[in-house]
Amino acid sequence: MNQPIDMIRVIPKPYHEVYNMGYRETAVLKLEKAHFAGIPYSAGKMVLAFEFCLFNKLIIENEEALDFEEVSISFLNTYIRELEIKNIADNKISVSLASCIFSGNISASKLSSVQVNNCLLVRGLFLLGLPNIRISYTTENIFPFWWNQLFKRTGTGLSFFSENEQRYHIESPVRLVVTSSKKSDDKPGYYLIEHNTSPYHIGYHLSGARENALKFSLFVKYSGDVDESTQIENVNLHALSLTGNPNGKVAVENTRISNWYLSEFSPKTEAGFYNITPYLPSDEPTLVGIHQCNLDKVWFDNVDFESFQRLSFYRSKFSNAIFTACSFPDAYEKFSHFMPIANIHYPENKTVNYDKDQYEIFLQLKKAMDATGNNYESLKMQAVSQSALRKIKSISSADRFILRVSKFSNEHGQSISRPFWLFMAVSISGYVLYLSTLGLIFQPTEFNPNLIGYYFSFIDITHRSDFLVDKKSELNGWALATDYFVKLLLGYLIVQFVAAFRKYVRK
Repeated sequence: MNQPIDMIRVIPKPYHEVYNMGYRETAVLKLEKAHFAGIPYSAGKMVLAFEFCLFNKLIIENEEALDFEEVSISFLNTYIRELEIKNIADNKISVSLASCIFSGNISASKLSSVQVNNCLLVRGLFLLGLPNIRISYTTENIFPFWWNQLFKRTGTGLSFFSENEQRYHIESPVRLVVTSSKKSDDKPGYYLIEHNTSPYHIGYHLSGARENALKFSLFVKYSGDVDESTQIENVNLHALSLTGNPNGKVAVENTRISNWYLSEFSPKTEAGFYNITPYLPSDEPTLVGIHQCNLDKVWFDNVDFESFQRLSFYRSKFSNAIFTACSFPDAYEKFSHFMPIANIHYPENKTVNYDKDQYEIFLQLKKAMDATGNNYESLKMQAVSQSALRKIKSISSADRFILRVSKFSNEHGQSISRPFWLFMAVSISGYVLYLSTLGLIFQPTEFNPNLIGYYFSFIDITHRSDFLVDKKSELNGWALATDYFVKLLLGYLIVQFVAAFRKYVRK
């Protein structure tokens, strides 16, 4: 069968490196059994290696078993505008790309593994139904000279890649590992590369760069049909999106994320998010969107929810999720960015029952805190839920009044200082008013210093109405009314103080 005019066939030669070749046409690398016949396997060596090559489009295919122990294909410092790997029959074939510029679609389910190290994407990379995927950005094998040469030959530069999102779209991965190494000072690593005469700071690992930051985005969709395992660690991401029902462990650790999306995400076994903070490479808002998820089997550990600028919890169940060492705002006003909206990017499009939905969010968070015995955060959620409840139009005016007074007097049981200072203000002003109605102060007569001591009898709400003057001859109606009204206020404030003081011993 003749090869089409616009295609060229690349003949594989085991253990013979292809170096500095350019292919303008579509190149087809077809692996056949005959190519490996009579060639002894050499452990530890790449079987097929391409270095410093340029491909417009490369198709790798295989239709038969190769009867070879392992066929490893590597690309180093290579440009592949479009890579296509779909038809693979032998399950011992692996592909490795290191320090390459490429994009494409790899969907051969029988590939042994796909490894991507220190690469830049022209458009994006689709990895579909692969058994073993490893994406890594490391500092120990970066060679600025070769990157300069590759930039010159391809007519690209860092500005091109910093302006275009580096998108990894992954579906149904059996084993997925995304990692990055950092410098010992734990700061984002970057390297100075000279392109012509202009210096560029480039972050070849996912922890990014201080200037010209590359926007790495990872979109993962799970099928739940196999025992999937995911590890994402030590990276900085412009976006992380997880969708589906993973049937294996999902671990995202020590990661900074600008846009974090969980959509219809319902793990069947275990999913953990540890040490997650917002990533702020630009002026764009940092977002968390949780949309139609069941997070009963999810553990949020040391997640900085407080610092994300907008969070959406929409039609999701998370009351049985585990929250430990997580940071939440400390006042209701700061919880306003916890939003029950369908699309996190359009906060103005609120739901019909927005206030009630927001109230339910805080109740779910409170239940989750109660499950772990986190009384501090639980009481905080209780307070903000009551503040949110006051906004619901369907509650009665009496209940709304009670909630308003509760917030004013002790912040819904959170503040002991508020009722204490209110008690002092009410008692002192009430005592002064009481003495004034009796004519014992603000008179031309000499002030009686004993009245200062009688203040302590006045704040005893069980005191007799005639503790200071004779009831029949000197006690008048205004003094009696003032005394009983102040007793009522002080009694309420004492109850509010005790309630706040005992907030950690509630059951």
